[in-house]
Amino acid sequence: MKEFVLYQNEELAPGYHRLVFEGQLGGVPGQFLMVKAWPTHDPLLARPFSLHEVEKERFSIFFQVRGRGTALLAQLKPGDRASVLGPLGRGFPLNEKGPFILVAGGIGIAPFKFLVKALKDEEIFLFYGARRAEELLLLEEFQKLGIKVFPATEDGSVGFHGLVTRPLEEFLAQNASGTIYACGPNPMLEEVARIARAFKVKAYLSLEARMACGLGLCLGCVIKGKGGRFLHLCTEGPVVPAERIF
Repeated sequence: MKEFVLYQNEELAPGYHRLVFEGQLGGVPGQFLMVKAWPTHDPLLARPFSLHEVEKERFSIFFQVRGRGTALLAQLKPGDRASVLGPLGRGFPLNEKGPFILVAGGIGIAPFKFLVKALKDEEIFLFYGARRAEELLLLEEFQKLGIKVFPATEDGSVGFHGLVTRPLEEFLAQNASGTIYACGPNPMLEEVARIARAFKVKAYLSLEARMACGLGLCLGCVIKGKGGRFLHLCTEGPVVPAERIF
């Protein structure tokens, strides 16, 4: 692991943080980092995070506080150091056919800032869903990137009233072409896979699993794919073709 200095800790809403680190880092959108910033063995393991943004001299992660590890990271201050391993895994392929249709559920928006900038000359549509308006934390940022954004909230407070997969399906009924990239909760990903299959559109899913080493050695992130085949998500993913899972 390599040490990086924290440049900024931005709390976008209670429990949601964007950490910006100083330093050069390569990578492909959809890859992840293992991050640890506590000197003790409690918690023992580093935590996995999608690459949120990668710039020339800085990179960032975006996350929701869910346990002790993320709570400790949320307390970091500029100048603090963190140990980082990565980028790791397989990201979103950038050589597929456009237009590119991005589907994000809640904190699943995290890898798409990097992806949109990597696809800067392509036609991009973002379907961004959450339970309520306050959870669409990056909505304005993506609208300013010059892409077409379709928000959806389960309580109807912003955009479409319902699950984000509904406007996606309506869109594909009129524009069944391009490639889908999706990141979010498993029920959403399964529905995205079903919709992509119905409209014969290629889809890639960014999946989540508990990770310990990030290198495929510990078998902690093994998931069961379609046909009973098992996948090491940290090395064969986290981005996987939809047909391999659902």
